[in-house]
Amino acid sequence: MKRPGTKPELFLLAVLAAVALGIAVFRRPAAPAGEDTPSPSPAAGESAVTEPVQDIDTVGMTENKSIYSEDDPLSLVYFYVTVQRGDAGSDTDHSFAEVNSAVRFVEDSHVANDIFARAIVQVGDETGPQPGMLGYGATASNATIRVRGNSSSVRPQKSYKLDLDDEAGLWRGQSNIALNKHNFDATRLRNKLYFDLLRPVEGISSLRTQFVRLYIKDETAGETTFTDYGLFTQAEVPSKKYLANHGLDSEGYLYKAISFNFEMSDALKNFDDPDFDQAAFDQILSCKGRQDNQKLIDLVNLIADRSVDINVIVGDYIDRENYLTWLAYNILMGNNDTTVQNFYLYSPLNSQKWFFIPWDGDNSLHWQEDEVEGILGNYGSWEHGVANYWGILLHQRFLKNEANRAELAARVDELHEIINRDTVNALAQQYDTAVRPFALSMPDFYYLGNTETERDTILAGLGDQVELAYQQFYDSLHELMPFFMYPPVQENGSIRFWWEDAYDFDNQSITYRLRVAAAPDFANPVVDVSGLTSTEYLVPSAQLPAGTWYFEVTATTQDGRTAPSMNKIQVNDVYYPGVDRTEVTP
Repeated sequence: MKRPGTKPELFLLAVLAAVALGIAVFRRPAAPAGEDTPSPSPAAGESAVTEPVQDIDTVGMTENKSIYSEDDPLSLVYFYVTVQRGDAGSDTDHSFAEVNSAVRFVEDSHVANDIFARAIVQVGDETGPQPGMLGYGATASNATIRVRGNSSSVRPQKSYKLDLDDEAGLWRGQSNIALNKHNFDATRLRNKLYFDLLRPVEGISSLRTQFVRLYIKDETAGETTFTDYGLFTQAEVPSKKYLANHGLDSEGYLYKAISFNFEMSDALKNFDDPDFDQAAFDQILSCKGRQDNQKLIDLVNLIADRSVDINVIVGDYIDRENYLTWLAYNILMGNNDTTVQNFYLYSPLNSQKWFFIPWDGDNSLHWQEDEVEGILGNYGSWEHGVANYWGILLHQRFLKNEANRAELAARVDELHEIINRDTVNALAQQYDTAVRPFALSMPDFYYLGNTETERDTILAGLGDQVELAYQQFYDSLHELMPFFMYPPVQENGSIRFWWEDAYDFDNQSITYRLRVAAAPDFANPVVDVSGLTSTEYLVPSAQLPAGTWYFEVTATTQDGRTAPSMNKIQVNDVYYPGVDRTEVTP
């Protein structure tokens, strides 16, 4: 349903005009004078001058941007889904209630727990399914349905994944349809904002997104009419079809990061390895492309090899322009949940280059909303700017290089020219004209989690959050970098607490303070020692009787800058950044 008088070109071109003129061509050399003038044909007897053959590893991320040309960002698509129980004994032999019972997030970790049912998927308008649209007239199931998302799977309102059968055809060139409820976003538009701002940027691909109103008829519970499930955002799922639709190599390598830190582990083996464990592999990556992990394993081994210059790795094996843009964009959008998840890795079949594809932007520009909801303390002081990425070896090695940090800052500046307070606020207000009527009505208003006034405040502040992220990035270039604490070791009548070195870009000397207590708030520490120049400290076992103990280490520079560890625990539903715990045995 298109809102009268609002065409995408009227606001996307107005709000993002600078994108089309600036970012779409950044990092490209200026054309020589007269280059646009056609060259004369060679005279008889003369040889034509041909362009040199291009090296496949110099192509970069050449997304076909015309894929977005038919989208209307303010439109609303209506999905009608009839849920049915699959054949007895099949993996779809489940009720819709069982589908909704699937919990995919336990103790802050993703778990594989997919429960499927069959479904008839139809597309229409506010009156119902329409002729000529997907699934019209279907009486037998043409898809499966399951809950999608991790932490959102424990919320009353679910997000869903519809997987169309081959015989069903495609919807907008897609067979996997992700419908996201965005329970943790009071605006209900951040994800679309995140991907639409990225669309015109060269050297990186984005996703097609669409506001959706979903109606479900649960025949497994005897329902005979459709129930309104409210507003969702459909986000294109990177797959082989996605690669083909975006002008990329559909025969290439494609992985979704589940919990992937670019380091070797027992789970990262090739599919034909006798010790390959699919369940273990699925905990770190989901393979969406060519079933061959060797190319990725080779990349991980390169990153681990300190004798290989990081600028060889990020240049010859990871596309530098794509990597810098991906990193800068997430930093500027404050999308800090992108260290081990919420991205895809893609490599064309015959290229040695790897590229980042963003995924999931509903946590962008979030600090103000977290403050309103009283959960700002869940985040560590390091979760911004370059410090947020310090715990990942690839990023850490790259960011230790001063020239690389300067190049990243230049890329952040380039993006900030067209993604800033004014452009973000303008686009958010446009999108709110489509979203607001549904976010503030049933069933979504019941579960919104914020008052209308709070939502308006959060929405109006999105542009300010870009400026905050921009400032935090520059602050982080002068901060002491965080580190990890290791599990303590009981040995020879002592308990050895040990941790990584903190890192200072200014190369000042660093000392450490260790505290150990029976409670995570350290109200009465039994160990409190500062001025340590070593990254370990022995505590006599007699000082820590058997039981649960909490510990933290803080690093400090000569000029008083501090950094906590990147450890984080949750105790009785309260997060404690910079803290970990250990069990002391008799």
